[in-house]
Amino acid sequence: MNDDDSAKSGSDALRKDDALAWSIRMRGEVTEQLQEQFEQWLAESPRHRQAYNRYSRVIAQAEILKSSGQTSEATTAKLVTRPSTRWMMFGAAAAAVIVFAITISAGGTPIPGSGVYAHAAEPLVTERGEIRSFELEDGSMATLDSNTRIEVSISPDTRYVRVSHGRARVRVANDIRPFRLAAGQGIVTTNEGIVDVMIGADRQVVVELISGKAHLASASRAASAAAEPQSLRTRSALQYGFHDTQVRSTARYGVNSANWPSGWTEHRSIPLDQLISEANEYASLPIVVEDPKIAKRDVSGRFKISDTEMFLKRIADLFDLTVHRRPDGIFVRSK
Repeated sequence: MNDDDSAKSGSDALRKDDALAWSIRMRGEVTEQLQEQFEQWLAESPRHRQAYNRYSRVIAQAEILKSSGQTSEATTAKLVTRPSTRWMMFGAAAAAVIVFAITISAGGTPIPGSGVYAHAAEPLVTERGEIRSFELEDGSMATLDSNTRIEVSISPDTRYVRVSHGRARVRVANDIRPFRLAAGQGIVTTNEGIVDVMIGADRQVVVELISGKAHLASASRAASAAAEPQSLRTRSALQYGFHDTQVRSTARYGVNSANWPSGWTEHRSIPLDQLISEANEYASLPIVVEDPKIAKRDVSGRFKISDTEMFLKRIADLFDLTVHRRPDGIFVRSK
């Protein structure tokens, strides 16, 4: 056996030991500490989320086997697509180890700390140019902007949504269960309200409270202990780095979030190239202003940026431009 094989064998053994430890703890009751551990673990690596989803599917299949040996194909498909809100808890640690072994052999990572009973839904995703709203199991509503992905977990004790990329507005239904909305290392917690979360191309996270009460804290337990959660103020935005190990938010001004779920944007004054940058989030081909002087001219008004053709017509009328389409983009220039 070469050194690489030895290292791999040792790593596999360690992961199996971790799986055993976590499986034994799976039988405990849900606590806030365990929930925080779970959320921190999810935030550490995309591999953790993949393992979590695989584990959910295995549990769903176990429920099917337990429920009936004569389950119809239609019922089976439904159960696999939407696993039970409460994970099946196997009575013995050995059964849980088998499940985790399946996850490990598929290249996943064992789930930590989870006395957490979570509903693991398939990710909710929008394509470029698409804005969609989804009703969550608790009655909350999530509206996803163009090219956005979120992941949802609803349990009897908590509600959890992670924004992987893009922009989402969540209208949180009133409930005694806390609703945690995570992006990067930050977590917004509320019981009722409307919250916007946007992850920019520069990997800066912008959080805005539209209504209700909420606070922002770090997903890291060590960081959370060092700093009190920061209360969000209505119609005030906070910004922090997606990869910051400790959330140090700063005020963010000039956020224009009111109308984006309708596909509209409104500005008192904005350089044309910045407005076009917003429109390019929805365009199938990039819009390019060929004249730098025109690109820096200020524009004001209300624009339907999610409708590329309508947007181009408005811009062309305002600045007396012509529009030329090529396979590599949409180019606008002076007549």
